[in-house]
Amino acid sequence: MTSFFKNIGLYDHLNFEIEMNKSEFVEHLKKITYKTNTSFISFIPDHGIPTRYEYRGLISADNFIIKRRKHLFDINIYRSIIKGNIVEEKNKTVIKIEFTPFIYPLIASIIGIFLFLFIASQEIQNNENYFLIVIPILITIIQYFILKRNIKRDKYDFERELNFIASKYNQFKSYQ
Repeated sequence: MTSFFKNIGLYDHLNFEIEMNKSEFVEHLKKITYKTNTSFISFIPDHGIPTRYEYRGLISADNFIIKRRKHLFDINIYRSIIKGNIVEEKNKTVIKIEFTPFIYPLIASIIGIFLFLFIASQEIQNNENYFLIVIPILITIIQYFILKRNIKRDKYDFERELNFIASKYNQFKSYQ
């Protein structure tokens, strides 16, 4: 699936190095992540999660799969999934991160577009209203650019979060 997302441009990656131990980084990441399953479907809605958690997902010692949580009146429903591998090399923690779109809203919008195209094709046969074909094409193009923009936004936000974790760790390390 990742190769499909790479081909259509809905994939991004990031390599990040932090000068801290791997176990300390995992503990800092667990402090801001609410533990939930990897399908991100649960009985607890995102706005029901305590506000100290900025992400939801699973974190293990070597990798993580998380997604930024939605807030109460957040209109951004296309949050990307952040997958990462954590490796420790020469007293540095190297994090290899991949950003892919969340698949469930993507599938629902594709099914909706095909349904609309089917209805439009039936209407064209009856009345020859060709403008009905333009609407699903426009919706598809808009959905693509929304997904692409949200992947870039989530990459920026997560990189900022990692920089904050690194600076906070270095700040506390200098006091010891």
